[in-house]
Amino acid sequence: MLHLLASLALVAATLIGARRFGVRRVAVPACVPLLLSMAGPLQWVLVSGLAPAPIIGLLAAIQVERGREFGQIIALASVPGLALALMLMMTIGGPGEQRQELSDQIQESLSSMGAQVPDAEQLQQVIDLMLQLFPGMAYLSMLFVAVVGYRIASSVSAAINMSLPVPTPMRQWRLWDEMIWGLVGSMGLLLVFDGGPRTLAANVLLVIVALYVVQGLALVRYALWRLGVQRFLELVIYALLMFTSGISFVILGMLGLMDTWFDWRRLGPAQSDESADDDEQQ
Repeated sequence: MLHLLASLALVAATLIGARRFGVRRVAVPACVPLLLSMAGPLQWVLVSGLAPAPIIGLLAAIQVERGREFGQIIALASVPGLALALMLMMTIGGPGEQRQELSDQIQESLSSMGAQVPDAEQLQQVIDLMLQLFPGMAYLSMLFVAVVGYRIASSVSAAINMSLPVPTPMRQWRLWDEMIWGLVGSMGLLLVFDGGPRTLAANVLLVIVALYVVQGLALVRYALWRLGVQRFLELVIYALLMFTSGISFVILGMLGLMDTWFDWRRLGPAQSDESADDDEQQ
């Protein structure tokens, strides 16, 4: 948790510093944590997200200077997360001896906590699956840091009279329509190939499905906003979605995917201006 808070603070501080003092002056200090993390004893700083965080803020500042929109800023700022995911795909699996050693360590940890240790074969399957999907989860965490860190910087910038492009409200967030081809392509690779291409497809599929789940959550936020639901009741609904995460994940993902075709909020390219005008009138 402390790593996450520190990463968010680093993204916001780097972005604000680059906007106030210039990208060139902040570039070198922002790269120092990443260079230090390349050393063996400090590689945990890279995986934890602390090292990529200043680079995320720096890339966001560069895109702001170029006049990019919020979605483009976040997409390009998340490139360090993509690089981290690719690095993990090449290194984290390791030979079978490393996976067996990790399995033994987890079994010992579960036993020391008094927890019921599952069958060794089942545990090994779970560990293999986690290792295969860890690059995708790492990218999603860096994407989350980029989004929340930018929103923090935006809030701070308003208080210090600094201009940043306004983040897209959650209720108006929508994936680019072209992402559907990433979903189709990753599913095709997952069914056809094995080994490295299959692992790559599984991680791409994980990321895209998670983004469609977020889009489904944005639809729920939009519906609650249109209905004028009170904030307390809205929090209760979000809590219910969290407690029923298994079925909620599927339902939200399907809603987000269907919104690609139906565009219930009329946020597509042809309707974006009309939707903005409607929001201003309301």
